[in-house]
Amino acid sequence: MFIKTVTNTKYNKIYVTYRLVKSKRVNGKPRHINILELGTLPNIPVERHKELANKIEDFINGENLFFKEPENEIEQLAYYFYKKLIKKQLDKTNIENKSLIKDFQTLDLNSFEAIESKEIGGEWLCSQAIEQLGLSNYLSKELSWNNNQVNVSILSLLGRLLYTASELKTAKWLNENSAALELYSLDSKTIDSNRLQQGAVMLYKEREKIEEYLSNKINDIYQISNKYIVYDLTNTHFEGKMKLYDKAKYGRNKQKRNDCLQVTIGLLTDENGFCQKSRYYEGNAGEPTSFKNVVSDAKECSGQERPVIIMDAGIASYKNLEYALSEGCDYICVSRGAHSDIRAKLDRDNLVSFTNKAGDEVRTQMFTQPFKYEKQTIQETILYVETNAKKSKEEGMFEQKRQRFEKGLDDIKSSLSKPRGNKKPEKIYERIGRLKQKYSGIAEAYNIKITKNKDKTTVEQITYKYNENNAILAKTGSYFIRTSVSAEKEELLWKLYRTQGEIENTFRILKSDLNMRPIFHSKPKNIESHLNLAILSYFIVSFIRYKLKTKGIHHNWNEIVRIMNTQKCNINTIMNKDEQKILIKTCTRPALKTTQIYRAMNYKSVPFYRKKTCLNF
Repeated sequence: MFIKTVTNTKYNKIYVTYRLVKSKRVNGKPRHINILELGTLPNIPVERHKELANKIEDFINGENLFFKEPENEIEQLAYYFYKKLIKKQLDKTNIENKSLIKDFQTLDLNSFEAIESKEIGGEWLCSQAIEQLGLSNYLSKELSWNNNQVNVSILSLLGRLLYTASELKTAKWLNENSAALELYSLDSKTIDSNRLQQGAVMLYKEREKIEEYLSNKINDIYQISNKYIVYDLTNTHFEGKMKLYDKAKYGRNKQKRNDCLQVTIGLLTDENGFCQKSRYYEGNAGEPTSFKNVVSDAKECSGQERPVIIMDAGIASYKNLEYALSEGCDYICVSRGAHSDIRAKLDRDNLVSFTNKAGDEVRTQMFTQPFKYEKQTIQETILYVETNAKKSKEEGMFEQKRQRFEKGLDDIKSSLSKPRGNKKPEKIYERIGRLKQKYSGIAEAYNIKITKNKDKTTVEQITYKYNENNAILAKTGSYFIRTSVSAEKEELLWKLYRTQGEIENTFRILKSDLNMRPIFHSKPKNIESHLNLAILSYFIVSFIRYKLKTKGIHHNWNEIVRIMNTQKCNINTIMNKDEQKILIKTCTRPALKTTQIYRAMNYKSVPFYRKKTCLNF
């Protein structure tokens, strides 16, 4: 074998590339048989081309198989081209050998070599889900994308689903650790970070169409009516200054990263947690201010004439509830009001009890009250709810807040005995006011007395007393649900509201399992492409997990990926007695847990059985 120089002229420019060839007589005449294109070989001088060709031939002939680490650049490059040659040869073999035909040969076991082992279980599971949803077909036929564009976009999705890292690291994973390129091949046979980013941007540009398509497809497959629409907001922060992105603002961060700029994501899901529509807002956007979009999106997504929006108390302002009703939507939410009049009517001997999923007792009582809007009045249902679990949690939080509040009061008291302590009444009132603001909702449980001197110019003493029978503790463990929907059973209404937990689970998956936060991009289109890729990936996650739950498999997404990654795609070689190198590509049999997932999804357990060919030139 030797390396041949190939020159091409294009646009009046000469390009030089190299090709691995072998001389062979054909019909008595010498001919060059092309074996592999080597590219430009920029770092290898021409005088070392023969050495490179010899090394490649050594690997093909089974020599130097068991080296620990390639010793030099020539050996590393030779091994790279050797593996590339093997893949090229296997790609020519489209016939799968299903072990129905016996093939006995005499083999040299000492020549056995495991060339490659890559993950394929997670890729194969997600690939079948993507094909069941018809996403590839939709991108190619409805959006007129070519095969390479479709495959790059799907590879971007698989990267977010199975290996949540930067585009650079994901490209390395796809090329070196994953067999995804076996399922979605590219003309270049490899992928880089730029192409992954391009795939994400392409998906983002068509995000509304793709979201609508996936939502409708999932509804058709699982026969979902979308009567109930769940809405909530979350935020994710940036690692950087984000000068180019107008929506990057400082705001209240749920992860306590108030030092970072952030963007807010509004998400609509159905009662099963399937995403319906997403929007991006400025990082300081409040929950009530986005509500007009919520109503219009809910009417668009719902299959009902009068959709029901389920939301938390942060969104359920009086104006928003009025607006929902005026636009033909109903609501279920936690009430912001204290409802002291209803608490006075509670009949504790006749509370309706039932158990939640965790087996804890839930005690409820239903009331009605008038609700006026636009010269109309409806009868709103109010459901009183109390649980022991919530009571224990809130009492623990109350006790922690109480300890910190008393420590703050003690610090103010101790400053009165210090020579340089500021004892002016206005300063003391200011400090106590700040303390009350910091630990809001606790001050009303205390009687605080401030004693001044005769001239009332300084404070001499501060005393406080905790009221054991305060109104705050009386309310712990209870809340009120309000709805414009006529409800007959307390348990049904409570369960409908608790579907709000599905969107909280959605945010957890987006942020943790799909690694949506933090954001390291700086360009607006790349930022929102990153968010969109996570949300589109969630469509696939929720589609798979919903089906698995119906079959009694309740793993989180990270656990599903871990289980599926036990299945590998292997390439092995071995020499027969005729000195022919036999290439065998196989998928390992799925383990027990992997098989259970395939069966629950009603999917094939392997993408192919066995491919076999000879490496002869």
